[in-house]
Amino acid sequence: MTFSPPKKASKVQTGQRHGKWLFEKCRKVKNSVVLQYDEAGNATGLAHFASPVTGMYRGRQVYKINGSKKNKVTTVRA
Repeated sequence: MTFSPPKKASKVQTGQRHGKWLFEKCRKVKNSVVLQYDEAGNATGLAHFASPVTGMYRGRQVYKINGSKKNKVTTVRA
C-alpha cells in the first residue's frame, strides 16, 4: 500500500498551482502596506505612524521636529 496520488499531475496543473500561489502572495504583500498621504496627495510615510515631516498623528501634534539640528526630536506627548 503506497501513499501516492491516483494519477500524475500534469506540468500545466503544477504551473497553475504555483502561479496562483505567487499571485496571491504578491497581492497580500501589496495590500499589507498602507501609506499615509498629505493634502497634496503625496505619500509621506506608513499609516499608523506619526508623519516624519510634520510630527502629526491622527490630527494631533505628537512630536516636534527642531529645525536647527537634523534628527533631533522633542517629545510633546507620551
